[in-house]
Amino acid sequence: MRNAHIQDGIALVKFMKWLHGSVGKTEITEISAAEKLESLRKDRDYYLEPSFDPIFGYGPHGAIIHYSATEETNAAVKPEGFLLSDTGGHYLEGTTDVTRTFVVGPLTQEMKHHYTMVLRAHLALLGARFKKGATGANLDILARKPFWDEGLDYNHGTGHGVGYLMSVHEGPQSISYQKSGGHVPLEPGMIVSDEPGIYLEGKYGIRLENLVLCVEKETGEYGTFYGFEPLTMCPFEREAILPEEMTAEEIRLLNEYHRTVYEKISPFLCEKGSAWLRDATAPI
Repeated sequence: MRNAHIQDGIALVKFMKWLHGSVGKTEITEISAAEKLESLRKDRDYYLEPSFDPIFGYGPHGAIIHYSATEETNAAVKPEGFLLSDTGGHYLEGTTDVTRTFVVGPLTQEMKHHYTMVLRAHLALLGARFKKGATGANLDILARKPFWDEGLDYNHGTGHGVGYLMSVHEGPQSISYQKSGGHVPLEPGMIVSDEPGIYLEGKYGIRLENLVLCVEKETGEYGTFYGFEPLTMCPFEREAILPEEMTAEEIRLLNEYHRTVYEKISPFLCEKGSAWLRDATAPI
């Protein structure tokens, strides 16, 4: 599964670089952007097919959680705001599911605040340390706290299980205080998504999703403790982040993740691609 996510990360990074360099210079639509990412995935070793129908939502379409572009709704991507992309791939080695909200042009301060809020929520779950026997329902509040602190929320689970070459939503585990799967104890080897989001109808949506692996961290006199290892390898948008709204620990987690992305993905890129990724993952 780790190898599948490295292959997927290569395609995602190439797509991100292409998108940043092409928006506003060539015609891009929600459907053509999805086709571009699919073409890059097809170039990767052992790629089979999408793990689900791609979601590409530009601007207000990003606020529709299960949006699917059609010929009638296919929006042109303009050099402003956000483009939300939720996609995944089946590889012989495993299954991926990743959401990024790409910056395609100037952002308002509100957009940056909301992006930073979603990122902080994502990092809170990624950095969780929890005792053996804890469930997804126990951890869900970690991701929702930045939202609940401001009277906001998202109307879906924080995470779902992912298996091998089957339904990309696969139990029994999940991260949710509402669903029954959220009460299944997490165990090493389980893979779940980490995907908080914010959706402002008629304006924009922001979701940031990595797949994470439950791993054992330590055992001591108080028992055995678990945590998460990120599997998805794709940068977050540094341009959308407000570091002054983050804690030192959140910044450490972000920089550590970005350093891992660079170390895992850059060896597979050309010189220009590696240089682009170095900038995209530079510490904040």
